Amino acid sequence: MSEEEFYERLRAFLRERRPDLTGDIEPTTQLWQAGYLDSFGLIETLSLVEELTGHPIQIGAEDLPSFFTMKGIFEAFVAG
Repeated sequence: MSEEEFYERLRAFLRERRPDLTGDIEPTTQLWQAGYLDSFGLIETLSLVEELTGHPIQIGAEDLPSFFTMKGIFEAFVAG
């Protein structure tokens, strides 16, 4: 999966979850600050990333900063 395809899939997912939020979601948009992610949204996003990559993802406290942006998620869990 290309980086741009990942961003498009994640963007669509986030917009579906939070249709009340407007504006562009850029790869570096702070997803928590912008209101796209919360604790429940993190779990849903993790499930989506597992679906997109085709494998389970184990995260610990040190991995949470990766979920601040789409770029961080891609680099930590997809690009590798």
